[in-house]
Amino acid sequence: MRFRSTFLAFIAAAIPVSALAAPPSAASAKPAATELSFRRVELKPNQGGGMPLPYTIEVPQDWQVRQVEGYSGLWLGPADAKPPQDPRLIWVRGSTVSLAKPEEVVANIKANDAAKPEWTAPRVEVKEVGGVRGVLVRMDTGEGDKARSSLTLKLPLESLALDFVASADRADFEKQLPLYERILLSVRPAAAKAK
Repeated sequence: MRFRSTFLAFIAAAIPVSALAAPPSAASAKPAATELSFRRVELKPNQGGGMPLPYTIEVPQDWQVRQVEGYSGLWLGPADAKPPQDPRLIWVRGSTVSLAKPEEVVANIKANDAAKPEWTAPRVEVKEVGGVRGVLVRMDTGEGDKARSSLTLKLPLESLALDFVASADRADFEKQLPLYERILLSVRPAAAKAK
């Protein structure tokens, strides 16, 4: 229970995905995912002495795991990447969606997609990573210069969920998608650190 209290305090304030709507910086160009060297890291808060989350993830060698004052969750990315707008960042945040039944979450997203014209979910599926069943969803919002996309991997965390979110303007998102997929699909339970 101590872990849960620490974690709930850690994720208390969530930022809506629409807050990630600022344009990318000029520094957003990165080599292709296949050209980068990766390392596996723990997801541990660097403020407040919180306990590590029960997942690890592979990130490019020069990336950091950090908390940023004024923003909830953890941010994974280069040291010079500034939350929330930089498309080089992966945001790890808490979610109140239960993942006890991932198929129901997928069905719910698809039903909402059909009912809400302001966004679409062209990709939504049950995805298993490291033996853990979660949900992988791509969401597209806006049009023209306001067009944004995000790729989110939702994994269980006790009765809640943990979201790993990559977001960018549409053009930059398409360029970054192989890297986003490489990173998000590398998530493993902390006890299973090997690929």
